[in-house]
Amino acid sequence: MTTLKTLTITDDSGFLAIVNADRYHSFVDENWELSQLFNHFVDEMNNDNLILWQTGAEGDWKVQFVDKQTTLKSFREFSTSIEVTDRQLFLTNYEDLTMAAQFEDEKVPAQHNAHCYLQLDNGKYKVIVRQLFSLNEYVSDDNNNFEVIIQADAMSGPEYINEVFWRSEKSPYN
Repeated sequence: MTTLKTLTITDDSGFLAIVNADRYHSFVDENWELSQLFNHFVDEMNNDNLILWQTGAEGDWKVQFVDKQTTLKSFREFSTSIEVTDRQLFLTNYEDLTMAAQFEDEKVPAQHNAHCYLQLDNGKYKVIVRQLFSLNEYVSDDNNNFEVIIQADAMSGPEYINEVFWRSEKSPYN
Protein backbone atom coordinates (compact mmCIF):
# COMPACT_ATOMS: atom_id res chain seq x y z
CA MET A 1 0.00 0.00 0.00
CA THR A 2 1.33 3.40 -0.98
CA THR A 3 -0.03 6.63 0.44
CA LEU A 4 -0.40 8.93 -2.53
CA LYS A 5 -1.32 11.99 -0.46
CA THR A 6 -3.19 13.05 2.68
CA LEU A 7 -5.33 16.20 2.47
CA THR A 8 -7.31 18.14 5.07
CA ILE A 9 -10.36 20.17 4.10
CA THR A 10 -12.99 22.14 6.01
CA ASP A 11 -16.60 21.23 5.37
CA ASP A 12 -19.47 23.33 6.74
CA SER A 13 -22.34 21.46 5.04
CA GLY A 14 -21.63 17.76 5.38
CA PHE A 15 -20.54 17.00 1.80
CA LEU A 16 -17.14 16.31 0.24
CA ALA A 17 -16.24 15.81 -3.39
CA ILE A 18 -13.45 14.72 -5.68
CA VAL A 19 -13.55 16.59 -8.97
CA ASN A 20 -11.85 16.62 -12.34
CA ALA A 21 -11.74 20.42 -12.59
CA ASP A 22 -10.63 20.21 -16.21
CA ARG A 23 -13.95 18.68 -17.34
CA TYR A 24 -16.41 19.50 -14.56
CA HIS A 25 -19.20 21.81 -15.77
CA SER A 26 -19.73 23.91 -12.66
CA PHE A 27 -22.29 26.56 -13.56
CA VAL A 28 -25.97 25.60 -13.11
CA ASP A 29 -28.03 28.80 -12.75
CA GLU A 30 -27.86 32.04 -10.78
CA ASN A 31 -31.10 31.00 -9.08
CA TRP A 32 -30.68 27.22 -8.96
CA GLU A 33 -33.16 25.10 -7.05
CA LEU A 34 -31.86 22.39 -4.73
CA SER A 35 -33.29 19.56 -6.83
CA GLN A 36 -31.74 21.13 -9.94
CA LEU A 37 -28.35 21.31 -8.21
CA PHE A 38 -28.36 17.69 -7.05
CA ASN A 39 -29.53 16.52 -10.50
CA HIS A 40 -26.55 18.42 -11.92
CA PHE A 41 -24.21 16.69 -9.45
CA VAL A 42 -25.58 13.26 -10.43
CA ASP A 43 -25.15 14.07 -14.14
CA GLU A 44 -21.53 15.09 -13.56
CA MET A 45 -20.91 11.91 -11.54
CA ASN A 46 -22.31 9.85 -14.41
CA ASN A 47 -19.94 11.71 -16.76
CA ASP A 48 -16.98 10.65 -14.53
CA ASN A 49 -16.19 14.28 -13.63
CA LEU A 50 -17.28 14.27 -9.97
CA ILE A 51 -17.62 12.05 -6.92
CA LEU A 52 -19.80 13.56 -4.18
CA TRP A 53 -20.74 12.06 -0.83
CA GLN A 54 -22.44 13.15 2.36
CA THR A 55 -20.14 12.93 5.37
CA GLY A 56 -22.92 12.85 7.95
CA ALA A 57 -21.51 15.81 9.88
CA GLU A 58 -19.60 19.04 9.45
CA GLY A 59 -15.93 19.22 10.27
CA ASP A 60 -12.32 19.43 9.29
CA TRP A 61 -11.80 16.17 7.43
CA LYS A 62 -8.56 14.33 6.89
CA VAL A 63 -8.66 12.29 3.67
CA GLN A 64 -5.91 9.80 2.87
CA PHE A 65 -5.50 8.80 -0.78
CA VAL A 66 -3.93 5.35 -1.24
CA ASP A 67 -3.41 2.86 -4.06
CA LYS A 68 -4.56 -0.19 -2.03
CA GLN A 69 -6.95 -0.65 0.87
CA THR A 70 -5.42 -0.52 4.34
CA THR A 71 -6.35 -2.83 7.22
CA LEU A 72 -8.40 -0.09 8.88
CA LYS A 73 -12.03 -0.99 9.49
CA SER A 74 -14.57 1.11 7.62
CA PHE A 75 -17.98 2.17 8.88
CA ARG A 76 -19.31 2.38 5.31
CA GLU A 77 -17.90 2.55 1.78
CA PHE A 78 -18.82 2.86 -1.88
CA SER A 79 -17.03 2.50 -5.20
CA THR A 80 -17.37 4.44 -8.42
CA SER A 81 -15.18 5.83 -11.18
CA ILE A 82 -13.70 9.12 -12.31
CA GLU A 83 -11.60 10.22 -15.24
CA VAL A 84 -8.42 12.28 -15.02
CA THR A 85 -7.75 14.50 -18.06
CA ASP A 86 -5.38 17.18 -16.73
CA ARG A 87 -3.14 15.00 -14.52
CA GLN A 88 -4.93 16.01 -11.31
CA LEU A 89 -8.02 15.59 -9.17
CA PHE A 90 -9.17 18.05 -6.52
CA LEU A 91 -10.72 17.47 -3.13
CA THR A 92 -13.43 20.06 -2.56
CA ASN A 93 -16.57 20.72 -0.55
CA TYR A 94 -20.22 21.64 -1.00
CA GLU A 95 -19.56 25.35 -0.47
CA ASP A 96 -17.15 25.48 -3.41
CA LEU A 97 -19.53 23.49 -5.60
CA THR A 98 -22.52 25.75 -4.84
CA MET A 99 -20.59 28.98 -5.42
CA ALA A 100 -19.44 27.69 -8.80
CA ALA A 101 -22.99 26.50 -9.57
CA GLN A 102 -24.40 29.98 -8.95
CA PHE A 103 -21.75 32.23 -10.50
CA GLU A 104 -20.30 31.67 -13.98
CA ASP A 105 -16.99 33.29 -13.05
CA GLU A 106 -16.43 30.94 -10.08
CA LYS A 107 -14.67 27.65 -10.73
CA VAL A 108 -13.88 24.51 -8.80
CA PRO A 109 -11.64 24.37 -6.93
CA ALA A 110 -12.08 27.65 -5.12
CA GLN A 111 -8.83 29.52 -4.68
CA HIS A 112 -8.63 28.69 -0.95
CA ASN A 113 -8.84 24.94 -1.76
CA ALA A 114 -6.58 24.92 -4.84
CA HIS A 115 -3.84 23.24 -2.77
CA CYS A 116 -6.09 20.17 -2.21
CA TYR A 117 -5.12 18.14 -5.25
CA LEU A 118 -3.70 14.79 -6.17
CA GLN A 119 -1.35 14.30 -9.15
CA LEU A 120 -2.25 11.28 -11.32
CA ASP A 121 -1.66 10.06 -14.84
CA ASN A 122 -4.51 10.76 -17.24
CA GLY A 123 -7.00 7.93 -17.55
CA LYS A 124 -9.99 6.33 -15.91
CA TYR A 125 -9.80 5.31 -12.26
CA LYS A 126 -11.79 3.08 -9.96
CA VAL A 127 -12.34 4.93 -6.68
CA ILE A 128 -13.40 3.43 -3.36
CA VAL A 129 -14.31 5.91 -0.61
CA ARG A 130 -14.21 4.43 2.90
CA GLN A 131 -15.53 6.27 5.96
CA LEU A 132 -13.34 5.23 8.87
CA PHE A 133 -15.61 6.30 11.73
CA SER A 134 -19.13 5.80 12.95
CA LEU A 135 -21.14 8.98 13.26
CA ASN A 136 -22.40 7.78 16.65
CA GLU A 137 -18.83 7.51 17.95
CA TYR A 138 -17.13 10.35 16.05
CA VAL A 139 -14.60 12.37 18.00
CA SER A 140 -12.44 14.94 16.25
CA ASP A 141 -8.84 13.73 16.34
CA ASP A 142 -5.73 13.47 14.21
CA ASN A 143 -6.74 10.18 12.56
CA ASN A 144 -7.75 9.90 8.93
CA ASN A 145 -11.51 10.25 8.54
CA PHE A 146 -11.77 8.93 4.99
CA GLU A 147 -9.62 6.56 2.98
CA VAL A 148 -9.85 6.97 -0.78
CA ILE A 149 -8.44 4.10 -2.81
CA ILE A 150 -7.56 5.09 -6.37
CA GLN A 151 -6.66 2.45 -8.93
CA ALA A 152 -6.19 2.67 -12.71
CA ASP A 153 -9.24 1.01 -14.26
CA ALA A 154 -9.34 1.39 -18.03
CA MET A 155 -11.54 -1.68 -18.55
CA SER A 156 -14.59 -0.93 -16.40
CA GLY A 157 -17.85 0.12 -17.98
CA PRO A 158 -20.02 2.95 -16.72
CA GLU A 159 -22.10 2.37 -13.60
CA TYR A 160 -25.22 4.51 -13.49
CA ILE A 161 -25.49 6.66 -10.35
CA ASN A 162 -28.89 8.02 -9.36
CA GLU A 163 -28.12 9.80 -6.08
CA VAL A 164 -25.30 11.50 -4.19
CA PHE A 165 -23.56 8.82 -2.15
CA TRP A 166 -24.80 8.38 1.42
CA ARG A 167 -27.31 11.24 1.09
CA SER A 168 -29.70 10.53 3.93
CA GLU A 169 -33.40 11.12 4.28
CA LYS A 170 -32.66 13.28 7.33
CA SER A 171 -30.44 15.65 5.38
CA PRO A 172 -31.56 19.27 5.14
CA TYR A 173 -30.43 19.00 1.50
CA ASN A 174 -33.30 16.75 0.38
